[in-house]
Amino acid sequence: MNKEYIYILLFVCSILISAFSQILLKKGSSQKNIYINKFTIFGYIIMVSATFLTLIAYKKINLSLGQVLQALSFVFVIILSKIFLKENIDKRKILGIITIIIGIIIFNL
Repeated sequence: MNKEYIYILLFVCSILISAFSQILLKKGSSQKNIYINKFTIFGYIIMVSATFLTLIAYKKINLSLGQVLQALSFVFVIILSKIFLKENIDKRKILGIITIIIGIIIFNL
């Protein structure tokens, strides 16, 4: 297996972790004290962790590929918000997800 694929996988994991931190931050914003609660604090902690994973991944992947893969964050946030926040996924969001995935595939051809 090419080492670059490991770094691409690491980058995608960092995007997923970052998306999860955004869900936690949104959950924390609905608490009584929005700045100091377990959701907000943990959200920021894992966001910093995701940043370090991104830095490590950028050692071996191209910046242009990283920026294209970063679009996956929109997909992950929509899916995670459905799972954890019970938000609806309407036709516009589905169309957006399909467009993002097609764009990533076209870029990598």
